[in-house]
Amino acid sequence: MKMVTVGIVALAFAASLVQSRIAVADNDEGVVRIMTQNLYDGTSFSELLAATTPPAFLAAVTLTRQNILATKPDVRAAAVAREIARERPHLVALQETTILRTALVPLTSPPTAVTSVEVDQLAHLLAELDRLGHRYRAVSILPNLDAQAPSSTGASVRISTRSVIIARSGHDDILLSNIQSYEYLAYASLPTPVGVSIPNQRGWTSVDVKINGREIRFVTTHLDTSPVIGARQVAELLETAVKSTTMPLILVGDFNVAANVPSDPSFANYQALLNGGLVDAWMKKGSGPGLTCCQTPSVSIPTPNLDLRVDLALLRGDIDIRDIHLVGNLPADFANGVWPSDHAGVVATLRIPASHASH
Repeated sequence: MKMVTVGIVALAFAASLVQSRIAVADNDEGVVRIMTQNLYDGTSFSELLAATTPPAFLAAVTLTRQNILATKPDVRAAAVAREIARERPHLVALQETTILRTALVPLTSPPTAVTSVEVDQLAHLLAELDRLGHRYRAVSILPNLDAQAPSSTGASVRISTRSVIIARSGHDDILLSNIQSYEYLAYASLPTPVGVSIPNQRGWTSVDVKINGREIRFVTTHLDTSPVIGARQVAELLETAVKSTTMPLILVGDFNVAANVPSDPSFANYQALLNGGLVDAWMKKGSGPGLTCCQTPSVSIPTPNLDLRVDLALLRGDIDIRDIHLVGNLPADFANGVWPSDHAGVVATLRIPASHASH
């Protein structure tokens, strides 16, 4: 995956490949608690998409940065950390885990990459968890969009989004191994009025989990908002992540499908996931509509605005669903002038049957 610049630079990244052991409470019966949360990068990039001239684009870059900072990303990351500390999931999938970098850089060719960090949601979340006495570590980091452009202030702004799996650490009850990552061949490109398109790369990442000899694969993804591109990504996801293993599977993330609106064009992508052999855990055990998206872009309006169910926990195999519920969706979760994210999070407690023990 490459960082795309509007007249600046390209960088290559690779997902981390590590092994880790994490602690499990009540895992004598193969119980694992998982969570998925879109952290929200703080912008829908609507200003950039609306720009039609180079000066308007430079102003849009400035406004996008200002809007991201106005959503108080560090405050929101800390709020999500408190949710994680309260729920104590063993594995957490994070989408839109953003780094915002801004700096004056020399006008060189090739241009210089911005490295001065203003916001790093993952670093802040992990630091807050550590401060709360809950140790988590990043297991896999999959880069998504990574773009840099000059702004009307003269500074260059770089936005990097990532899909991340973090795991609770400290004991030897669960073994994590075989981290994998995959970038979708199908992805959208964001047009700009300066002749450069910015690829909005997406993909999936996974880790194998062993609990008392019982094995599962934990996968997370963040699909494109376009139903057409999303359909192609769903097909890739099923072929590369779902059909490629016979292990019991937990697939979570922001699927950008209106799972509660059959008339929505994206609903066909949701149905394709179910037709691919996956079971929607919320439909089996959830209480209420399970709406997870989306608060207003500023995340500063206290009235809840969730009307879609796009963040899902999908299962394959004889996995028992003990509980599934939302976090970050109640009026009490609005604090310090912002919601934790424009998405609610989903937490599920699951049991891997003994029949899936490894040999």
